[in-house]
Amino acid sequence: PVPWQIALDNAAAQLSKAQADLAKAQHEFNRRSSLPRNIISAEDLDAARLSAGAAAASTKAAQAEWERARWNLQQTTLTAPADGWITNLTLRPGNYATAGSPLFALVDSHSYYVMGYFEETKLRHIHPGAAAQVVLYSNGMRLQGQVDSIGRAIYDQSIETDSGLVPDIKPNVPWVRLAQRVPVRIRLDPLPADADLVAGTSCTITIQP
Repeated sequence: PVPWQIALDNAAAQLSKAQADLAKAQHEFNRRSSLPRNIISAEDLDAARLSAGAAAASTKAAQAEWERARWNLQQTTLTAPADGWITNLTLRPGNYATAGSPLFALVDSHSYYVMGYFEETKLRHIHPGAAAQVVLYSNGMRLQGQVDSIGRAIYDQSIETDSGLVPDIKPNVPWVRLAQRVPVRIRLDPLPADADLVAGTSCTITIQP
């Protein structure tokens, strides 16, 4: 961040100079204002007033420039918005970054949840707030949680839509109808210290009716 530090130092110097000029102009205006009117002309007093006003405006502009330079310098340091882990990082010193293009993923350590896909025939036994037990496939650890929400819509694979947005109903009816799966989100209780979760891995969910 050397160029931005230099820009900030230069902006700070310009601000100090503007503040000194303002103090000098304000002092001169105050001195002239205290003089008797038969000693100083109204024109000279107005000139001093205008000079003080211009110095004040220059100080505000220098202050804004300093704040912008400070902000630019701060942008050279990236701060994570949450605690967690960085994954899929393949950057090396010298690589170019493009605005709006992701460079890596940040896994929030406080954002873990479990998504279970239950048959529609089981939904009558599930309700928000129900206790849930989660067993991790990776190490068999048991975690506790509660049902947070139940999905309210799933994709109907039996209907196709053409370019005219008209439903195309398939004429054949399958002999065996399988129950649709509905997503159920589980909110985990505070995790034990030795819990080692990996987003996207599998587990078994048991919900108490």
